[in-house]
Amino acid sequence: MYYAISHLTVYKYSEAVSDSVMEVRMQPRNDANQRNLRFDLNISPDTRSFSYKDYLGNTIHTFDIPALHQKLAIKAEAIVEMKAAATLPETLPTSAWDVIDAQAEKRNLYDMTLPGKYAHHTEMLQQFADEFNWQRRDDPLSLLKEVNSTIFNAFEYNPGVTHVDSPIDEALAVRRGVCQDFTHIMLALVRQIGIPARYVSGYLHHREDGSDRSDEDATHAWVEAWLPELGWVGFDPTNNLIVTDRHIRVNVSNDYANASPSRGVFKGNATTELDVRVQVSQLDDLPFDYEELAPELVMPRYQYYQAQQQQQQ
Repeated sequence: MYYAISHLTVYKYSEAVSDSVMEVRMQPRNDANQRNLRFDLNISPDTRSFSYKDYLGNTIHTFDIPALHQKLAIKAEAIVEMKAAATLPETLPTSAWDVIDAQAEKRNLYDMTLPGKYAHHTEMLQQFADEFNWQRRDDPLSLLKEVNSTIFNAFEYNPGVTHVDSPIDEALAVRRGVCQDFTHIMLALVRQIGIPARYVSGYLHHREDGSDRSDEDATHAWVEAWLPELGWVGFDPTNNLIVTDRHIRVNVSNDYANASPSRGVFKGNATTELDVRVQVSQLDDLPFDYEELAPELVMPRYQYYQAQQQQQQ
């Protein structure tokens, strides 16, 4: 399965500004069942960008624009190959709790057990948790499926009620919100019972029947929880889904505080108008040959990722 992604972000300023310094997280990841085959980043006004990887394997591009400008456009285009995710078992043994406790002290998991800026415990979250007896019981996989469905059924998808950086109590108070809210609520609940969980931002290729609740022309967010023998497993509380090959990962982090697709600062006294447009299209085949790819984009075959996951577990 191949997808073409176009992500356009335009900042319009009420007055000319200068010395814009930006950080962009838009390049799809190479991991698990996903390969980023081609990525292009175009910026206007024209400038040169630099990229690096953080300790979680996210690619971050940075750039600056010293000259005066009243509009800044960032266009990211990617082609991604997706493989079907492995079929999950119905349940895990109850002994999986002991394995989680033993493994959660490791650096790559421990960071994802800590509260985040937006995903943390509140009194209102505890009230919601008490409504469905949220505590360690059964097995962790069954419990994750349950909370995924519970959030889906308890909250209405309603853009404009909250913002991407809203505290979870705003969505909990009205039982409405968007994917970032549902993801933060689920993260806080899952970490509360000791399961490592991380915020995933990326894109969703929507079903043709229009049954997906999230906006088709926007980025998407969901949860990945770490489970014994399975590694990182994705859950989409916005759509009550276990993540499929329609979910394209870009950035993983503790919560949205380190997952914004673009953020930055500028020098000047101006208000900002933001326009974002996202398009995800399914491709029948690649529009180029593998031989055309830059060496750093030609990744090992899919079996390699499966072997790596097994080693990390």
